[in-house]
Amino acid sequence: MGRKSNKKKLSKSETSAELGSKEQKLKSLNTSPQQNDGTSSFKRFLAKPINKLFLSFLLALMIFYIIWATPFFQDNIIKNVAIAYAKASSVILNILGYSVNSFEDIVSNKHFSISIKNGCDGVEGLAIYLCALLIYPTSWSNKLKGMFWGLCFLVLLNLLRIISLFLIGIHIPSIFDLMHESVWQVLFIVMSILALLVFINQSNKKVQLETGN
Repeated sequence: MGRKSNKKKLSKSETSAELGSKEQKLKSLNTSPQQNDGTSSFKRFLAKPINKLFLSFLLALMIFYIIWATPFFQDNIIKNVAIAYAKASSVILNILGYSVNSFEDIVSNKHFSISIKNGCDGVEGLAIYLCALLIYPTSWSNKLKGMFWGLCFLVLLNLLRIISLFLIGIHIPSIFDLMHESVWQVLFIVMSILALLVFINQSNKKVQLETGN
């Protein structure tokens, strides 16, 4: 009788152990998909090249704005860029016969004056272009060429914006605010995107020529 009871007790303990292990397996099966769902979704998101490029672009842009917002950058870079634009604009306007003077970031004559501030210096538009160019998957030689030509194009475009706004302020002051706050803002963004698309198209053509496709 004692032996039989021991066997029964043993079988009961074995059964309870098996049930416990099954419950643990069920819990792990129920919880592991939920824990891994977020990670696997993010991996699937990154698996698409366009998504990885987009995140890289946002990261590069975030780094730029962190640097852009620092007092050092504003006082030593932004301020000097505005002064350079004011001097270059005054030279061209004087050639055109408008007798202007430049002081710091101000271009003026006896009829009108403008001050080149944040948003009018073209730095943010140029930064968007450069950030997109840096994360684009192409050789560094192509990127450096794109940086050079894009920089030249956007600097000249912004110089044209400043000069045109000065002339509008003298000759058609009624539309100055419209041109300054709406038309030129949109136009500069569109032209920056267009410059980027030209760079991508040229890079793709170069790759096709090199691969013989």
